[in-house]
Amino acid sequence: MKTRILSVKDQEHYWNYIEAAAQALRAGKLVAFPTETIYGLGANRDDAKAVARIYEVKQRPGEKRLTLMISDYDDLKKYVDHVSAAAEKLMDVFWPGALTIIFPLKDGSDLSIRFPDNPVARDLIRTAKVSVVTTSANISGYPPATDAQQVFMDLGGKIPIILDGGSTRFRSPSTIVLVKGDTIEIVRRGIISETSIRSYLENNFIKCNI
Repeated sequence: MKTRILSVKDQEHYWNYIEAAAQALRAGKLVAFPTETIYGLGANRDDAKAVARIYEVKQRPGEKRLTLMISDYDDLKKYVDHVSAAAEKLMDVFWPGALTIIFPLKDGSDLSIRFPDNPVARDLIRTAKVSVVTTSANISGYPPATDAQQVFMDLGGKIPIILDGGSTRFRSPSTIVLVKGDTIEIVRRGIISETSIRSYLENNFIKCNI
């Protein structure tokens, strides 16, 4: 497979490249794209073969779940039936941004969701008009990619398109938190510090387990 690196820094062709990547997602292919933290690897959530392909190309263990990425606040309503007061407070401060929130669902399962602070990621998801699940665009166990060339080194020849937005702003993964009622548990430490989350929650009288 030939991997195309499309520079979304080229404003003349920006929307053409976004549409090409969106078409690839709709067709069940994988696309790598920048966020403000690291580069993500996305697939159509409703295409089982595409989702399986993410695990294959990343050599990712099957027990590790993917994150749903949304392009607008209102998208959350499509996937989560109840948002606790604690989650709403976190969203007010840290969304869009480098915070991934795990929401409990009515059926007893949960769903990891991120609303990125990156126009390329949001434009891609909005244009694709499919639910996009993501993970880091690298081989599992390797350092996360913070530019398109790093993505190509790991995944070149395995995916059709890499959207090149240059180096990511933070060069570090998002922080992941699990929200259960009014209790917050940090699942993965990332660019948003525990201190920032703890300080905000304590000031708003929300219990925080770390």
